[in-house]
Amino acid sequence: MKSTSNNIQSILRRFADESATVDCVNDEVMLSPFLAGSFNLYRGNVLGTSVMFAEGTLETEEMLKRLDALERSVGEPVALFLSFSTTSQKRSLIAARRGFLTGQGDMYLPQLAVALEASAKRKLLIKTFTPAQQQAFLYCLLGNEPFTQAGLRELTGMSAAGASRALSSLSEVGLIDYEIGGKTGRKREYFVPDKAEFFRRGKKLFGDPVKSIERRACSMGNHALVSGLSALARRSDLVPPLNAIVAIGPNVKINESFDIEEPGEMCTVQRLSYNPALFAVDGVVDPFTMLMTIDEDDERISIALREALGGYSWFKD
Repeated sequence: MKSTSNNIQSILRRFADESATVDCVNDEVMLSPFLAGSFNLYRGNVLGTSVMFAEGTLETEEMLKRLDALERSVGEPVALFLSFSTTSQKRSLIAARRGFLTGQGDMYLPQLAVALEASAKRKLLIKTFTPAQQQAFLYCLLGNEPFTQAGLRELTGMSAAGASRALSSLSEVGLIDYEIGGKTGRKREYFVPDKAEFFRRGKKLFGDPVKSIERRACSMGNHALVSGLSALARRSDLVPPLNAIVAIGPNVKINESFDIEEPGEMCTVQRLSYNPALFAVDGVVDPFTMLMTIDEDDERISIALREALGGYSWFKD
């Protein structure tokens, strides 16, 4: 048991708090013989917060039922310490908001959420995403797990170093997590623990993707994507704006033509900080880019947004 407390302490000091302490408290907590025989208990102090850990396994549902009984008995949340766990087990625990710590350093502790978030921000302060971080965010929001540096490079054309920095920065501020896998056992495979929380926090950090706006005559071409309120009209019952709104990437020359349904009419051209074509479908910007390129706010637009985005699990009004 001493070795287990040292192991938990070492993991917490490495990944959360360099001054964390952990002690076995089996003799200090009064439990029924049934519960006392089911768990070894440890008390940790992490970022100034007390956390109780219970050593156990996830081989049966009975163990989780016993953990519920343990929490009722001690009157506080209890996190599982797992010497080994599978990806599906960890995802199930996260979905149930059941805290855990693994021998490999994977950590999900809801009771420490505020403290850990503050610690992460001290280590890497992100006020607004860079274009590379914006692309990494969209990749993780709209793509399929697992997310990898190679996948981000293939999609965006980033360098290996750029993709690594972008994903690592999202991980360091707690937006995404990762496991070590692959044939070499060294490849990072990223996942999003909570898509709704990822969307909520990421939206605040994303920044305004529209770097400039220009009015110009539109003619047939293949460089622009339907954006903003025009994109919302495509996805809802909203009446399209009088002048079509289109988006282009940062490297598209402004004198190139734009593809809209009525050649010769005026359109509003939004130049974005990243290439919107990477995530577009059928000539329309992705749903998150659509949301971030709408700068008007009234009840009519709010209703249309709920209609257009309500089917996405990550969207929270």
